[in-house]
Amino acid sequence: MTDPNYTAMLLVVDRSGSMTDIRDDMVGGLTTMLAEQAAEPGLLTVDIVTFDTEIELQCSLADPKDVTIRLEPRGGTALFDAIGQSVTAFGRVLAALPEHARPETVQVVVVTDGEENSSREYPLDAVRTLVTQQKERYSWDFVFLGANQDAVFSGERLGFDAGSSMTFAPGAEGVALMSMSVGRYVKDVRGKQKRMFDADERVGSMRATPEPSVKLSDAPKSAARSRVPRKPTSGTKNVNES
Repeated sequence: MTDPNYTAMLLVVDRSGSMTDIRDDMVGGLTTMLAEQAAEPGLLTVDIVTFDTEIELQCSLADPKDVTIRLEPRGGTALFDAIGQSVTAFGRVLAALPEHARPETVQVVVVTDGEENSSREYPLDAVRTLVTQQKERYSWDFVFLGANQDAVFSGERLGFDAGSSMTFAPGAEGVALMSMSVGRYVKDVRGKQKRMFDADERVGSMRATPEPSVKLSDAPKSAARSRVPRKPTSGTKNVNES
């Protein structure tokens, strides 16, 4: 019998070059989410996999209190390989545990800001088959979070449930609200009261960070002066004079 108080989380995070602009926001949001999960009742361990063209396991069965998320954006987006390799490896790690020490709840969260463009090992159909197998045979729960795409459509193609897939805006506010929403989702799953992403969470995660507006009073004085027409000096003819 598995441990009903134990949740094992696999976090698969995109670190491709396009993540540069939201790198700090993503690290901050996911770090806060893990800290909040660490404070919840029950045992939680975390595996973190980051990916670009290459795939890296940063930690395995780690205490979330000891985890540091490292993202150094580079390369392309080998999304299919990242999901296929990490889910397969995670399953082997859990299968090697004594049955009484295995988690009753397994949570996989995939975060990306773009679509697949670099995988060489896993095609789409293989990923969908793998995800579906883990959901139906072992009751794993999967979340797909994507920017710059319809993440519900992308998630469903990969075997993720529509209600567990969500699009977010690639900016500070969108990432922060997305991280809060996935934290709520995981908390509910761990408490055996799973609730899909709701309409408010979906709208919030799509909230773009507004561009700062520059007022004339905020502009440098030299720039402000340049907007004021100068009076013609003596001896200088105005352009409207004949």
